[in-house]
Amino acid sequence: MHRLLKKASEILLCALCACAPVEQTEQAVDGVPVNREMWEWSTHITDRGKSRAQVRAGSFQQVSKDEPARFSDGVRVVFFNSQGDTVSTLKADRGEINASGDDMKVFGSVVVVARDRTQLQTDSLRWQRDEDRIMGEGHVTISRPDGTETGVGFNASSDLKQWTLLFVNTRMRRKEP
Repeated sequence: MHRLLKKASEILLCALCACAPVEQTEQAVDGVPVNREMWEWSTHITDRGKSRAQVRAGSFQQVSKDEPARFSDGVRVVFFNSQGDTVSTLKADRGEINASGDDMKVFGSVVVVARDRTQLQTDSLRWQRDEDRIMGEGHVTISRPDGTETGVGFNASSDLKQWTLLFVNTRMRRKEP
């Protein structure tokens, strides 16, 4: 019976370790550990106790407490409104976030899809938690069921209900059948 309990606890320990693979090199700078690397990473960003975003990525690296943490291998961000409802989902190749979670940047094949199917495509963008705004300086395409706009530079709400294109290149409307 004792051997059975011991074996069960070993299996449980192995299962728990397999769920959250974490590799840390515990170097301390002023007592703060640095040089962390994790796989299948996720975190919730909150504002006054309410979820604002959930960030997931295949890998996460934090080299020092003074530099932004970097994540890659498929980034997925779900944005929430003040009632906790999902308002949009972002996908990108990689990103970085500052220690306070106030400012997040994502890069590479960035696509944001809102609940109403509005879609924003760009190469990179920045999300500011305090203002709940996404913005970028590069080329952007915003598609809705009633048409598409393209431009350079943008500022939008995370639910894509409001946006401003700084330099509009084209505006097309879909023909009615």
